[in-house]
Amino acid sequence: MTRAAAYRRCRLAALAAFVAGGIATTAGALLDPQAFFPAWLAAFWYWLAFPLGALALLLIHNLTGGKWQVVARPPLDAAVATMPLFILAFLPVLAGLHDLYAWTRPQPAPLVNRWYLNLDFFGLRAALYFLTWNFFAFWQLRRSNDAPRSQALSALGLILVGVSATWAAIDWIMSIEPNWFSSIFGMMTGSGSFVTALAFALVVIIVCSRPEGVTDDAFRDHLANLATILLAVDIFWAYTSFSQWLIIWEENLTSEIPWYIERLRPLWRSTVLVIVFLNLAVPLFALVWTPAKRNAALVRNVSFVLLLGGMLQSWWLILPPFRANGLSWIAPVTMLAFGGLWLWLFLWWLERGKWFAAPGSLSVTGAKS
Repeated sequence: MTRAAAYRRCRLAALAAFVAGGIATTAGALLDPQAFFPAWLAAFWYWLAFPLGALALLLIHNLTGGKWQVVARPPLDAAVATMPLFILAFLPVLAGLHDLYAWTRPQPAPLVNRWYLNLDFFGLRAALYFLTWNFFAFWQLRRSNDAPRSQALSALGLILVGVSATWAAIDWIMSIEPNWFSSIFGMMTGSGSFVTALAFALVVIIVCSRPEGVTDDAFRDHLANLATILLAVDIFWAYTSFSQWLIIWEENLTSEIPWYIERLRPLWRSTVLVIVFLNLAVPLFALVWTPAKRNAALVRNVSFVLLLGGMLQSWWLILPPFRANGLSWIAPVTMLAFGGLWLWLFLWWLERGKWFAAPGSLSVTGAKS
């Protein structure tokens, strides 16, 4: 089977997932909107990690260099090209603000952070986030590798993308419980999104996007470099996640502990154990040995495990305040519908995205245009 035929088959499967999941999601939105909006937010946040993490990785490469871009650039560019989709995908979040965020409803006691948590400022910040991400996504796809101001703009972009992603996590996830605050929350969610994006890129590189003309030894070297980055960021995610839990547990404050109490109820407690196993134990023990990072099948399987762990973490972060006893059927079908649409668009760009690249830049095919 040719690569083009494989892409078409994958796009057809993604489209089928979108249609089937979309029908079920629509039914869920009509039958139980209070369950639909949190499920949509969780799916939105999970899939946003792919273009946002890819954009951050490309900006980092602009500053640091590295030959691994020969294999990583095609899927990263294709993921970044899907960024405009999330402007439309945010509309259901806006429609469900009153169902998602308690601070939009009358409170028994005035919020001390009301200056920050108000609808006008919330909407303005969201607009700035999407404007920042889409501007740098467009520039990254159109830029020339030899542009003299490339590094300066990449440095500025990395700062703005990192800060905006941190504040987006505060606005869209942390503010679900407006009286709770953690100064490390943005780093924890940001590093988790970065791990998810890189794991997805590795799956695509290994399964269907290996550039032609790259020797087996060179491919394994690139794979080892990317797997090393993946493991390093994953360990950082584990460190920030544990640090947040440890600090809150030691302080034992009534304003902070309820956040974990909600997420340590019976079913969600089991989910935590699964997340730790999938997102830390598996990659740590599988990839800590250098030769293992050069094994394509092993890296692919570990990346699949991390993608599953990232999905569970998205549910664990967002859903417990709305459904203490566990998942409803709406959450997985919404994840399927959103993912089917995003994957269809991603595969379209992966096959045809070379048309978007500027003259003299590295195209999405991994060759000079």
